[in-house]
Amino acid sequence: MKNEVLEELFKKYYNEAKLYVASLCRDSALADEIVSSSFYKAFTKLDEAGNNFKFWLFKVCRNTYFDMLRRRGRLTALSESMASEEDGDLADRLIKQEEYAALYRAISLLKENLREVIELYYFGEMSVAEIAGITEESTANVKVMLYRGRMKLKQILEGQI
Repeated sequence: MKNEVLEELFKKYYNEAKLYVASLCRDSALADEIVSSSFYKAFTKLDEAGNNFKFWLFKVCRNTYFDMLRRRGRLTALSESMASEEDGDLADRLIKQEEYAALYRAISLLKENLREVIELYYFGEMSVAEIAGITEESTANVKVMLYRGRMKLKQILEGQI
């Protein structure tokens, strides 16, 4: 019986979860890996899911993605994307890479809740409502956190100049 339930949940939510993770990481193969790992984690702790399996699964996917980012280092993907750019000369690319590195360093200094909202909004290209659903915060609170995160980033980056 449990296997049938798990199979049904997998069929029902796998594609949505993959789209969500792919919007965060922009890599289909990596999204498959993260979602598969997340489903395994979700299945082993299915009793913790509560009434809304989808939101709980998305939280597991999000946490798995951020864990992967921490393990790999935030700048690895940035460095690879910068190296693959063919437009612009080397000096422009180096300046752009330095600016991105400064931004990522500044983001890493934010409190976890502000960093998460900033990353989901700007890098995950999620709406305020989507972030509110994933983080279980109100949309008003997500907007406040985005504002505070931007202001804190501005302070950090102005202090580096």
